[in-house]
Amino acid sequence: MKSVRVRWSLLLVVLLLVGCKENLYNNLPEEEANQMLALLMLNHIHATKQVDKNGEVTLEVDKQQFINAVEILRQHGFPRRKRVNINDVFPSGQLVTSPEQEKAKMNYLKEQQLEQMLSDMDGVIESSVSIAADKADDTGKQETAPSAAVLIKYSPEINISVYRDQIKSLIHDSIPGISYDNISIMMTPAAFRYRPKEPVQSKPSFAFGMNMDQVILYTGVGGAVFALAGICSLLFGRRSR
Repeated sequence: MKSVRVRWSLLLVVLLLVGCKENLYNNLPEEEANQMLALLMLNHIHATKQVDKNGEVTLEVDKQQFINAVEILRQHGFPRRKRVNINDVFPSGQLVTSPEQEKAKMNYLKEQQLEQMLSDMDGVIESSVSIAADKADDTGKQETAPSAAVLIKYSPEINISVYRDQIKSLIHDSIPGISYDNISIMMTPAAFRYRPKEPVQSKPSFAFGMNMDQVILYTGVGGAVFALAGICSLLFGRRSR
């Protein structure tokens, strides 16, 4: 009878501890998951990662900190948007397509490459590039010049606007035949709905490096476990009689 009670108590402890975690993001590359995990830790948010047999990573976070974790990652552009590469656009063994389709694919690939370069800039949360290709008539004479529109969402903590001319030059040098007048750039700061507050006073640490919040949490969990174990003990005690 005693062993049964111990098993019930251990099961309740496991269930309570599992219930404290929430899946944050799944199927992440390990490098990106490590960056996200480090960012959360820098903002005092406790998170863990689980790696499956395929090398894909799942990030888990305490339920109480789920909203803050999502918002902090969003503010820094995580998780990164998946972009295509040349092998995706031009897979091996593909049938020959028309010149117009080939040109559209090249423009799409160029958009992806420019977006990646812009996203690598410090402070850029998200970038989008749209290229309107030039059009020619049946004789091959050019009717319209190429143009490009760029949208950049950036962190208000970094002044990206000082790089506007450099960004315009990057677009100009990447698209043959485009003029500076046909490049439109829009920059908008991201809304930061959550800002971590700096702690006014460091919380005292207890055994095993736990702070006051953790002590309260685990004390409450322990109390609940012992209470449920006591109820189970009474129930099993009555049945044995």
